[in-house]
Amino acid sequence: MERIKDTYLVSEPSWLVGLRRNDPATIRALYDRHLPSVRQYVLQNSGTTNDAQDVFQEAVTVLWLKVKEGQLVPDSDPGGFLFRVAKNKWLDTVRSAAHKHMKVVHDDRIDAMETDVDDGIEERIVRLRGVYEKLDDKCRAVLDQFYFERKDLATIAQNMGIEEESIRTIKYRCMMKLRAFRKTIAGEENNEAV
Repeated sequence: MERIKDTYLVSEPSWLVGLRRNDPATIRALYDRHLPSVRQYVLQNSGTTNDAQDVFQEAVTVLWLKVKEGQLVPDSDPGGFLFRVAKNKWLDTVRSAAHKHMKVVHDDRIDAMETDVDDGIEERIVRLRGVYEKLDDKCRAVLDQFYFERKDLATIAQNMGIEEESIRTIKYRCMMKLRAFRKTIAGEENNEAV
C-alpha cells in the first residue's frame, strides 16, 4: 500500500490492470492458469476440449466486460469468476435441445437462480432483432451457426473455409458489437450504427 496525504491506496492486481488495458499477455495468462479447470469440468460433463474453449472464451468476455464497466471488486478472484461463468454457460448448453442426451455429473454445485418475468420482453426482442440485422453478413452467419444451430467453432470454421481461431475472433467481435447496444435493446437509448 502507498500512503499519499494520509490516504491509503490499495494497488490493483495485475490481471485487473491488464484487462483494463486489453493486454494480450494478461489474457494469455488467464487462459494458461484457469482454462484447465474449466476443461476438466466440461470433459466430465459430456463436452469436448473445443466446447471448453468456447465457454471459457465467453467467460473471459464476461470478465472483460465487468472490468471495463468497473463492476468487479479489485480483490475478486478471476479464477472463481471465470469458472462460475463457464460452468453456467456449459450447463445452459447441456440443457439445450441439441444436448438432451448428455448427463451432467457435477450438477450439485448449481445455485438456484430466480427468473423474473418481464412484460416488455416482446419489445426487447424487436429491438434486438433490429440491432442484429445491422450486423454484417459474416457476423450474422457465425452467430447464427453458433447460437441457433448449436455448431461448434471448428465446424463453423470448416463450413466457412476460415481458420478456427479467426472464427473465434469474429464471434468475439460480433458479440462485443451486440453488447455495445445493451441500452438500445433495453429501450433506454437509441443507437444508430453497429
